[in-house]
Amino acid sequence: MGLTVKKLSVEEVAVERKTGESIIGVELALKMDRSNSSTGYEFLDHMIETIGRWGCLTVRIHVEANRRLSHMIAEDSGITLGSALRELSRKRIEELGINGVGFALAPLDEALSEAVISIEGRSNAYIEAMCKGARRERVEDLSRDDLVAFIEGLAQGWNTTVHLRMLKGSDPHHTWESAFRALGVAVSNSLKENPSRRGEIPGLKGYFGA
Repeated sequence: MGLTVKKLSVEEVAVERKTGESIIGVELALKMDRSNSSTGYEFLDHMIETIGRWGCLTVRIHVEANRRLSHMIAEDSGITLGSALRELSRKRIEELGINGVGFALAPLDEALSEAVISIEGRSNAYIEAMCKGARRERVEDLSRDDLVAFIEGLAQGWNTTVHLRMLKGSDPHHTWESAFRALGVAVSNSLKENPSRRGEIPGLKGYFGA
């Protein structure tokens, strides 16, 4: 049980997380390639691949679960992706220096969302549903709570603060996709090389470890 780091450099990471309920593998690279997700839920796969496409990242997630429970799979997928980001962030902080903060606005048709990432060594997720599309209970084959659980899991695994505000949108698919677009850009920006911050992040308040 627990997390195994299978590959780690300043450009890519691969991890596997085992629990009594699931085995989840994540591969993440800071280059644009074909992302792929096989969680068993079409909209969750779409959103994970959206993070990759808009963040100019490669994100691949494979899930094996004892039961097809959407909340558990969404949360555990988020935690595992977050854990991969934590390992990659720590490596890049030590060897290169990174921004440590990333933010973005992203649209999709009538929808508009804002995401902010702050690598502070503390796990926080603040999600604001400020429009009709963000308050709908169902989004394709998932519930709104499942998507919240994924983002909360991401913050938990990464040991990082995530702010996500869905500002406009009437269609739930458009609204959440705009949110994940913004999230992808913010993730990418937070990891960009910044030599002036090598070895530390201003404002790092907690333990940024395993």
